[in-house]
Amino acid sequence: MKVLIIDDEEKITDVLTSYFERNGDQTYVSNTGEQAIEIMDSIPLDMIILDLMLPDIDGEEICRYAKLNYQIPVIMLTAKISIEDKVNGFNSGADDYVVKPFHPKEILIRAERLLPLKTQQDVIRFGDLTILKELNTVKRQEEMIQLTQHEATILCLLAENPKKVYSRDDLLYKMVGGVQENNPRVVDQHIKNLRKKLNNDYIQTVFGIGYKMNEMADGHEI
Repeated sequence: MKVLIIDDEEKITDVLTSYFERNGDQTYVSNTGEQAIEIMDSIPLDMIILDLMLPDIDGEEICRYAKLNYQIPVIMLTAKISIEDKVNGFNSGADDYVVKPFHPKEILIRAERLLPLKTQQDVIRFGDLTILKELNTVKRQEEMIQLTQHEATILCLLAENPKKVYSRDDLLYKMVGGVQENNPRVVDQHIKNLRKKLNNDYIQTVFGIGYKMNEMADGHEI
């Protein structure tokens, strides 16, 4: 699995990196929240090990970002031991919460137990795209393309029903889980980002109505 270890203590990142790599996993290390977000946005990760106390961005904010955009399992590390701190950690989206000090083998075991949450994938195929729903990732030929949660939601809905035209309101409703939102035009920006990432005209605009998949793309004709 691809593991991002986020901690500003070099001793902790070194020992965790050693344990995960000896287990055959691929590791990425970040000492700041800003760098962590950059890695999340560029690499399809399977797991995040996250220290609650970072020098620039609060760990709970990083956790919320990971869950909102990518649904990556998060193990939160912290020296805070109160029940209120644990509740705040879980409320921010953490899947597990480990109090320092800890043994690195414990973190490895906890990560492997969470991994099935990530690997139970539903796959959608459209043309030369393979969409891994639970990973928010698209494979096109040999290229892996990471999507945000909203981008993945839109693409999956369109690709599962390629003959159907969806209005902005339809797509927005699906994105936010039925919560009312005042600006359906936000969908246009997500479509724009998808087109840029997919680097092809897979999504068709039906003027005056909304969006659908370009059925010609399903036969590799575009």
